[in-house]
Amino acid sequence: MLKKGGSSNNIRELINILERNSYNQEDWYVDEDELKHSADEDDEDAEPDLEDIQLVIFASEGPFTESFIPMLKQFDVVFYVTDEPEVVIDIFMQNSQIRHVLIDMDRPTDPNKGMNVFSDLKTINSNLLIHYCTKNPLSMESRNIQSKGAHLMQKPILRKTVEQYVTQNFMK
Repeated sequence: MLKKGGSSNNIRELINILERNSYNQEDWYVDEDELKHSADEDDEDAEPDLEDIQLVIFASEGPFTESFIPMLKQFDVVFYVTDEPEVVIDIFMQNSQIRHVLIDMDRPTDPNKGMNVFSDLKTINSNLLIHYCTKNPLSMESRNIQSKGAHLMQKPILRKTVEQYVTQNFMK
């Protein structure tokens, strides 16, 4: 039997945290078509217009995108996800208004390609706000990209972290 006070409060807090960060079973699987998100509610599978994109995410399909994309969809942020460096560069060459990039630095995304995308984008626009996601912030790639101005979002990324990221960068 639990005593009133500290122990039951700790258990209640733990349950609240688990409920806040839990996912519906349906949220764990992301179809490839869902990786492209549009603010247009009539056709959710349509790719967003270039002038509408607010965030470009460089990441391969995998655990990161399967958890991050459903959390991001809760907000009115128009984003585009790709693991092709050429596509990222083309998007930025055609729309200089985009200010935010998120680079996944863990496998299955190739960290070397992530570093190249970072360097290319900084050359195109040195004022970009680039965040990178990794579970190992002490890796050589992570230290290198951070020393050049990227901001860390350490994995696992919780809903609260996504909410803070969106609030700080897109709700001004």
